Amino acid sequence: MRCLNFVKYFFVTCTLLLTTGYSYAETLIGHIRFEGNERTRESILRREMYITEGDKLDYAKIESSVQGIRDLDLFKHVSYYIAEDYSQGPAQGSLAELVITVEEKIYTLIIPRIKVQDNQMRVGMHLRLDNLFGLDHSLRYLIERKGDFEGVTEMRQRMNYNYPNVNGSKYSMNLSMVDENSVVEEVDNSFQNSLNQSFSVGLHKWLNPGHRKVGRYISVGIGHTSRTHETLEGAFIDDVMANTLLFEYGFRKVHEYAYNRGGRHYGYSGALSHDSFGSDSEFFKHLLFYRAYYRFDSRPDDNLNIQTQIGYSDNDILGDEAFTLDFSNDLRGYERNRFSGNSMVLINMEYMTPSSFYPTLRYVGFMDIGNTFDSDKTFQPDGMNVGLGVGIRWKIPAFVKVDLRLDLGYGVTDENYQVTVGTHYAF
Repeated sequence: MRCLNFVKYFFVTCTLLLTTGYSYAETLIGHIRFEGNERTRESILRREMYITEGDKLDYAKIESSVQGIRDLDLFKHVSYYIAEDYSQGPAQGSLAELVITVEEKIYTLIIPRIKVQDNQMRVGMHLRLDNLFGLDHSLRYLIERKGDFEGVTEMRQRMNYNYPNVNGSKYSMNLSMVDENSVVEEVDNSFQNSLNQSFSVGLHKWLNPGHRKVGRYISVGIGHTSRTHETLEGAFIDDVMANTLLFEYGFRKVHEYAYNRGGRHYGYSGALSHDSFGSDSEFFKHLLFYRAYYRFDSRPDDNLNIQTQIGYSDNDILGDEAFTLDFSNDLRGYERNRFSGNSMVLINMEYMTPSSFYPTLRYVGFMDIGNTFDSDKTFQPDGMNVGLGVGIRWKIPAFVKVDLRLDLGYGVTDENYQVTVGTHYAF
């Protein structure tokens, strides 16, 4: 009798467990719907999804999908909810509807540029167009009048176009052009007008199983740079040009949060120019880089950001050293073109914490350590230059990737102060 009761109890228990498990396992995603994407195409959002119709209801995958859409940085807010009882049938179990809601940002921004330096006023305009065609394309165009020197007007134009996931593939394309001129003083105290033009096109491929912009990647490209020297009267003196093979391999997994970032980005990039490519300037330039953005469980809105770069070139590039460090090149507190050479070491550290009354406004303390050298054989660890400073950041959620920054840096080596202003992260 006891044996029969045990068998009966065993079968009843198994039946209840199987029934409960079956009911849970058969809760599926019957439909995914997006709300608020008036301009952004649905295909851009679906590309970031880790879950799709027909999958089991998995909140971890939903959270990963929502974070992937946030990382596009195209939306002020991203959230979701589950519409239960979307459809129900006794043979199939229940189907749930996943609804993801987004609030789009402003995708057009015109930034006036006014800067006074060395008693000269620079005036220009920076145009930023994001999410073109609703496909996450971006265009950057800068035009700037740098001033007049020795009767010559110095100008600069720069354009960059990024086309991610070409025709829905894993490949992205980037196009960049620069056209500028500047007056330079020669060793005999004469002046020349230096005209510089460059063009590059690159192809980028993410190596993850999906089409998401995360994980390992590889990039290849070609570039052309020319430099012409003229007298101030416009008479030709000489020119030099370089055709360059560009490549990069790395890993990137950086998440965007309300007030800061978290994750890592590291890799290697190289540029090769040789006379077999038709180049007048031959060089092989290498750069190793590592960037990490740390958040803390106890203070999730704070950020500790660290960057390390090590660079080396076996030759000058069109007559100039390969690397330059100054207040605008991550060595804050030092004048323009302060350090230049064919090898470089740079370490940046900054800690950001939000203000208590307005969290998108953040306070920053930073330290930059770096120097350039004639070559790798002249590297001196005790010859590093230090920059210390404080700053503020203002993340403007209404615009794409706009993080206004103002830094006051003190160059310990030169005992000098420099102010740096920008519209994006320092690194």
